[in-house]
Amino acid sequence: MKAFIMNEERKLVVADMPNPTPKDNNAIIKIKYASICGTDVRTYTKGNEKLKTLPRIQGHECVGTLCHVGALAKELGYAEGDRVTIAPAIGCGECWPCKQGRSNMCDHLETIGWEYEGTFAEYLEVPEKALRHGHLIKVPDDVSDESATLAEPAGCAMNAQMYMDVQPDDYVVIYGSGFIGCVHAEIAFLKGASKVIMVEIAEERAELAQRMIPGIIMINPKYQNTVEEVARITEGRGANVVITALSVPSCHTEAQIIAAKMGRISLFGGIVGESKGWIDSNLIHYKELGVFGVHATRPNLMKEVMRYVEEGKLDLDKYVSGTVKLENIEDGFAKIRDENALKILVEP
Repeated sequence: MKAFIMNEERKLVVADMPNPTPKDNNAIIKIKYASICGTDVRTYTKGNEKLKTLPRIQGHECVGTLCHVGALAKELGYAEGDRVTIAPAIGCGECWPCKQGRSNMCDHLETIGWEYEGTFAEYLEVPEKALRHGHLIKVPDDVSDESATLAEPAGCAMNAQMYMDVQPDDYVVIYGSGFIGCVHAEIAFLKGASKVIMVEIAEERAELAQRMIPGIIMINPKYQNTVEEVARITEGRGANVVITALSVPSCHTEAQIIAAKMGRISLFGGIVGESKGWIDSNLIHYKELGVFGVHATRPNLMKEVMRYVEEGKLDLDKYVSGTVKLENIEDGFAKIRDENALKILVEP
């Protein structure tokens, strides 16, 4: 089958890879769509030294139908033709984080696209561990293929929002107006945020976000002082919740400055390379700030995202900027890089 891989020379190429082998203890998805995420873009532009076993098929967001259902999957209630997606960060089920229901924090975490073959391919093997721990998720009839593909990244935002605990009187500031930033804004509004402020330097992307999400307040740091604007908009209080939905280290520092006393900060966007030196301990101390990390998502959160979609509370389809064929996947990366595309779907 055709797949987009990192090869032994650590180059990203479309190449032929073996089809997954049907087994009693696995299932196989025929991919309908995969999606390019921020992590994929960073790998495409900067490489990924964390990938140890090569070649490795890239990608971890998808939707498709089951074309092989082994004995174990049948016992668990799956059938050929089921429309499914997968929670790609797979826990062992035995360590302390897993026993607390936080499989994304597993001490022995294995992830689709890293330890397992990824979704940028014609077929995806669902390993035994993913089946046993509920990572294969049936897609409800009222959820489109496009929305199901985006349930995983939206689930990552949902994970971060659990720590933020947005309240009806809260002012929320989000750095970055990409797909993740927009989903954070939508969830904050759903939770009743008083105002949602977005900080974005790319004017075209900012305008797109404002069309997608009526009611957000936009700050462009190219022309405005973010600290002063947040103080003005919040009448001096500052932001009760700050989410850094991008990979700009200085935003981690500024988040602490604009945060209100007793504010909560989500360092959502991972930093490529050196990540030390951006935290001000005294700001955290004297303002009683809560600073939270977030990594990946869990099956229950992806299901919650799809419930929001079913109920008409969340529209993910609108964030799909276009579709590319697998053999032209690099065109998809170019659209994200050069045309401010939000989400590009890859079709085998």
